[in-house]
Amino acid sequence: MESLKRICFLAVVLSCFCSAISLAQSLKSLTQQLDSAWIVSKSAPESAFAVASELLEKSRSSKMDSLTARIQLLRGKILFQFGMFQEATEALYEAEYIFERDLQMKRLAQVNNVLGEVYYRIKNSENALQRHEQALKIYNQIQDEAGEAETKSYIGGMFEKMGSYPKALEYQTESLSLFESLGMKSEIAFVRENIGSIYEDLEKYDSAYSNFQKAFLLNSELGDSLRLIGNLNNLGDVLRKTGDAEKSLEFSQKAAEMSQRLGVLNLQKSAVVDISKAYAEMGDYENAFEYLEQSRQLSDLVFTEESTRQLAIQEAQYNLFTKNQQIKELEQTRIFDAKVKWLLLFLVSLLCVLSWVIFNRQKLKIRSNRELLQRQDEILEVKEQLINTEKENLKLLELKMQAEDKAHSRSLTAQTLHVIDKNQMLEDIQTKLKSILEEDPKEQKKRIRNLIKQIDFNFSHDTDWDDFKHTFEKVHQDFFKNIQARSGGLTPAEMKLASLMRLNLNSKEIASSLGISMDSLRISRYRLRKKLNLKKDDSLQQFLLCI
Repeated sequence: MESLKRICFLAVVLSCFCSAISLAQSLKSLTQQLDSAWIVSKSAPESAFAVASELLEKSRSSKMDSLTARIQLLRGKILFQFGMFQEATEALYEAEYIFERDLQMKRLAQVNNVLGEVYYRIKNSENALQRHEQALKIYNQIQDEAGEAETKSYIGGMFEKMGSYPKALEYQTESLSLFESLGMKSEIAFVRENIGSIYEDLEKYDSAYSNFQKAFLLNSELGDSLRLIGNLNNLGDVLRKTGDAEKSLEFSQKAAEMSQRLGVLNLQKSAVVDISKAYAEMGDYENAFEYLEQSRQLSDLVFTEESTRQLAIQEAQYNLFTKNQQIKELEQTRIFDAKVKWLLLFLVSLLCVLSWVIFNRQKLKIRSNRELLQRQDEILEVKEQLINTEKENLKLLELKMQAEDKAHSRSLTAQTLHVIDKNQMLEDIQTKLKSILEEDPKEQKKRIRNLIKQIDFNFSHDTDWDDFKHTFEKVHQDFFKNIQARSGGLTPAEMKLASLMRLNLNSKEIASSLGISMDSLRISRYRLRKKLNLKKDDSLQQFLLCI
């Protein structure tokens, strides 16, 4: 008998030991998968989120609270990246509760930093700063210099966005000093880039260029291609702002090539925009317009890609919710079935006495299932309404973007026409003046007089009016037709005045273009108002802009 007891005891101990080993192996496997998800979260956030959601289900079923908190921290960061702030805060609050309960201070500080970013994005700057300062306090207590440096960089970035550049520069400088003492090159490059951005906002371009250059060299050494693209864009932007458009173009083109090769659409779009600006600074408006159109196409692709990712995240969220509901239902069913079995065993001897209990239980079960089905139907209806609302919002956003693109295109075309007209006149005058300088001095005076007469003639008889009118009609369709219908007939001079006012030029520019004085311009405007039958309080400028 004693031997039998010992054998049973050993069997129980062996069973517990095997269970502990199995649990440890399962925890190790899940932790490895979570670490892999953290690594790919920057390059493929939707994939990392899907993995994290699957791990969350497993960790909760195994009651691994510490692992659950780490998973929720990752999910919160990814949800924040995709602008799903409510879902992000829910995940982060759960992680915060577990880390605070288990005294995992370093991870608690990480949660506070992410929550600080979320609060800032929802326009709650006070709570955002409080969260970052709380993280900084924790890192100081546990003497984690890397975490302290990272948090100061967060605070500096927040002050930069708020326009408080002295404080932003102070925190970023302290962060840089800590990272340099720790020899963390990747983080040093990141802070250098932040400091360069602050100096660029302050228009201290030499300091900005120096910091961007240092960040570029560090990222080149580390082989961080994604950050190199950002460095090249920043360097090109600073050079363009300091007047070196050609060298700026080289950096922007390199950034565009790298981002296209790596398939990073948002960085490629930024580089293409900078290329367009560089060509515009160089006076090459054809290439500037071409790259501007390319940036618009890339914006559409970026928008589509972000929408696809958000839908994937939302689908993963919904799948997780559905699975959790199913698990709860199965758990409830299992508990209920166990009770029923216990009752059936107990009712073998008390069947006659407790038969009414069984009847009431069955009735309660039917009612519970009916209410559960009704709740599920209501949830499905709400989901469908949300999906339809999201589709309508996407359509409205697309229409708005199309309208803005058309407006920008019209404005750019009008400005280009104006510049071309002025440049053609200046080139003609320049050529004739060079020719006069090469002639005999006696003839120069006569030729200059002729040139003045020609300029006066060009002011009073604009030979390019037909070309201008043709091009203007392409940009502002049916403008002349509508205004003629309203007035009953305008002279060519009045039509030209109306078209220049439609381009929203000021009075000095209009008078110069027409070759008349300011007094003559006022008289012309009065005549035009009269022909258009405008009331005294009506704005002529506003009327023409609305045609």
